[in-house]
Amino acid sequence: MIEYQLMNPVLYGNLFAIRRKIYRVITQLNAEILSSAEPIPFAELPSFDFLCVKGTVHYGRLHACAWIRLNGRVPQNAKNPVLLLDLNGEAQIYSPAGEIFGAVTGVWAAGDVRRSAGWRLVDELQGLSAGKDVSCLLDCGYNGFDFRDFGRGTFKGAYIAERDPAAYEYYYDYFTLLLYFSSVKDCAKKRALSLALRASFARFRRGNICGARETLRPILEETGQSEFIYSAIGHGHLDLAWMWPMRETMRKAARTMSIALNHIDRYDGVRFGTSQPQQLQWIKDQHPMLFERTKQAIASGSIELQGGFWVECDCNITSGESLIRQAIYGKRFAQEEFGKQMRMCWLPDAFGFNGNLPQILRGCGMEYFSTIKLTWNHIYKFPYRTFWWEGVDGTRVLVHMPPEGTYNSTAGPHALLRGVKQYDERALNTALLVFGSGDGGGGPKESHLELIRREKDIAGLPRVRMEHAIDFFDRLREKQIEKVWKGELYLDVHQGTYTTQSETKRHNRLMERFLHEAEALAALHADSIAYPYNELETLWKETLLYQFHDILPGSSIGRVYQESCARYEQMEAQLKSLLQRYLLDGSRPTAVNLSPFARREHVRYQNRWYVADVAPYAASELLSCEEDYSELIAETDMLSNGILTLRFDQHGEIVSCKTAQGRELAKGPLNRLTLYRDHFPDEYNAWNIDPNYMKKPRHVLRATLTACEINGPFAIRTQTYHTRKSTITMRILLERGSDVVRVETKIDWHETHRMLRADFYPADYSDTADFGIQFGAMKRSTLETSVYERSQFEVCAHRWASTHQRNSGFALLCDVKYGYRVKKGLMSLDLLRAPVFPDPKADRGTHEITYAFCPVGKDNTHAVEEAYRLGYPLLLGEHAPFESMAQVTSSGVILETIKRSEDGNALVLRLYESLGRETTTALETRVMYERAVACNLLEEPEAPIDLSALSFRPYEIQTIRLEGARFGERA
Repeated sequence: MIEYQLMNPVLYGNLFAIRRKIYRVITQLNAEILSSAEPIPFAELPSFDFLCVKGTVHYGRLHACAWIRLNGRVPQNAKNPVLLLDLNGEAQIYSPAGEIFGAVTGVWAAGDVRRSAGWRLVDELQGLSAGKDVSCLLDCGYNGFDFRDFGRGTFKGAYIAERDPAAYEYYYDYFTLLLYFSSVKDCAKKRALSLALRASFARFRRGNICGARETLRPILEETGQSEFIYSAIGHGHLDLAWMWPMRETMRKAARTMSIALNHIDRYDGVRFGTSQPQQLQWIKDQHPMLFERTKQAIASGSIELQGGFWVECDCNITSGESLIRQAIYGKRFAQEEFGKQMRMCWLPDAFGFNGNLPQILRGCGMEYFSTIKLTWNHIYKFPYRTFWWEGVDGTRVLVHMPPEGTYNSTAGPHALLRGVKQYDERALNTALLVFGSGDGGGGPKESHLELIRREKDIAGLPRVRMEHAIDFFDRLREKQIEKVWKGELYLDVHQGTYTTQSETKRHNRLMERFLHEAEALAALHADSIAYPYNELETLWKETLLYQFHDILPGSSIGRVYQESCARYEQMEAQLKSLLQRYLLDGSRPTAVNLSPFARREHVRYQNRWYVADVAPYAASELLSCEEDYSELIAETDMLSNGILTLRFDQHGEIVSCKTAQGRELAKGPLNRLTLYRDHFPDEYNAWNIDPNYMKKPRHVLRATLTACEINGPFAIRTQTYHTRKSTITMRILLERGSDVVRVETKIDWHETHRMLRADFYPADYSDTADFGIQFGAMKRSTLETSVYERSQFEVCAHRWASTHQRNSGFALLCDVKYGYRVKKGLMSLDLLRAPVFPDPKADRGTHEITYAFCPVGKDNTHAVEEAYRLGYPLLLGEHAPFESMAQVTSSGVILETIKRSEDGNALVLRLYESLGRETTTALETRVMYERAVACNLLEEPEAPIDLSALSFRPYEIQTIRLEGARFGERA
């Protein structure tokens, strides 16, 4: 952000004097208004009555809407007429026939430079000329001040003004050099700039604007010798939901695009980037003419498609399979609509990036990756801006982070110089400059483009040229880049987003599971029942939408979650109905196992206990359950099933967990519930956890009511906890024949700025811990000896985390919780948080959370298997049994996905190596096929493959097409 207070106040004050000469109001337009809480479609306007506007009109508070109808006549002798709107809010501008003319967005965004019209928004109206009638409609929305619930949507008037072209040009000449003056360190240069600005303004005050411009011309036209070149691309980063509801995002997307298209018409050589196909889909559906203009601009090269994902998604909580679908649907849209192949992943604002993302990107045809987010680190300064990123499997992608550290650059000289100063790889002599107002959309304003027009080659500044980001990356990869970062790109702020808005995370996980199950069953029965391509694609795309990096992480306003959770419930019901379509009727109780592991476990169906013994991706009839459970013990302070024996203290904590062989899992308490203070020192408490929360007073919860019982094949202890505001009911279960301790909690949660965690102090602990991630795992340090280790006070994991010592270990399992702390002998799972911004009611209410723990050996084989068992419960009913669709012979290889191919010509199987070691496995399937073909993650064939001997490198993902599999008609 430019610090205006550091500018010379006299020189800065002169800028306002210049600006006052640019526009002269010559007439006011007549206005009528129609206010509403929610948007009214253009086609429905004839059904409503407008009210005449006299003076200032307040049309509502945060997220209020209004249509304003304007009409009048441009005076006969008007020169260079423009439309000025004195409007507090945003608006799309329509012709009376419904054609989009343009748009206006927020007057002031963080970091913007002053534009030529001051606080009144300016838009050149199509067809505006002297003596002509003016008629248009404004579709307005008020989205707060700096996106906050402050102020009201107001309309004070619409005016026709004359613009003085010479004063306009002089304003930006002066402003460019003023910004240069404010940033340059060289004393001689600074003095020369000051003298020129003062002399120029003196001529301006005498009424000689042309002379004033001539005074500055030698500096503006002095050719620079800098070898450093910025590749500049306009951008309008738009959060698909954040401080506004998603319906407003759809309107913002159209506004942003129409502004960009108008700039393309006005300025030569403008390049604008758009990165989320979901936005373009909305524009296509709601504004076909605007979409056609967009297609033409993409075809001409004025607009660049940048992102290969459907949305700019979260990369911590989103599953590996979902990340692949982000690419499948995002890249398909680019190819089918625009004939473009996307080779770049564009995630400027996501909250950290998992260690297997490079392999996913390369497997989806994306070799380049751009973000700025790691510049936000508070504890550990990320050392690179341009580097090779190597994932856990060894795959590399080329990464560039624009050195200014923003996707909202002002593009002024101060921004150019700051970027070079912060760029450790400046010897490469090239970097990206991503400019324009963002977060709420809008994109480049006139100020951005006017500054860049003048900066192309000013002496003393880096050179600037407009071009596509992909062209920048293609040149960058030809340079000698030696810096390599291995593992995850860890963001040491925003770790609270692993936990905030628990219900949304639960729904997302349910959708990922139900889609997995529906695809597998539909593929199995595709010979007899049409495969539901369209239905699944629609469900997938909406699931991917809610994985946007301010929705799934929990950092949006409450309305976003009210609406998305309602849709989740409808989609889950639709998928359950779809599953029933493919679960054929049978005559006996059956268990359907749509996980990659064979299962033998106890289940309860219609008030009877059974044993389910079922192969991977198969269905088997339930077996009668034995009645002898004599090995189960449930006493006041002990649970046992003969495999594990748990002992409890008087407060309900597990103080001992021994195996039948006498191995002790507990060094300290296991499953201690602790209430921590959780008040981050700024307003971003939905995002951030205080790094020092462990050093502050905490409250260890004590069980007040306990009861023990044996219920069929389970020994169960039930205990209750109370805080002043919340109640927790917990069931701890030991299953006959199992070494897993299952913990089921029901929490009535009404805290504020508190964090509930389940804390464990296992006996097996070392300097590193293992964590499940998307399609694999990674090690992290449990020490705090370096800044980087201290920065990892909260980390993300999928399904499991484990600690080891020599040949034994301890694993903590959870399917829908993602925030872990594993430091100094502690293993802690974040269950719930209670922030107040931006949703003051976040997570208050009832939650059901299940987690588990178990002993493991020297590797994580058992942890992975039990995590899948926890995350993929058996489907019970009276269904027709079926043999295993497919399974592998190596325990370390996971058959993650079975589906029909996107092109409809094959069965697709996706597998990955889970333990971090080279291995070979056979893939066995009962599906009849003609040939097996290895393919990339987009399912594009590459080479024939032998299913009897599949070789995997550590954490490798493989996708296989079974060509010639027989299927029914496409749905």
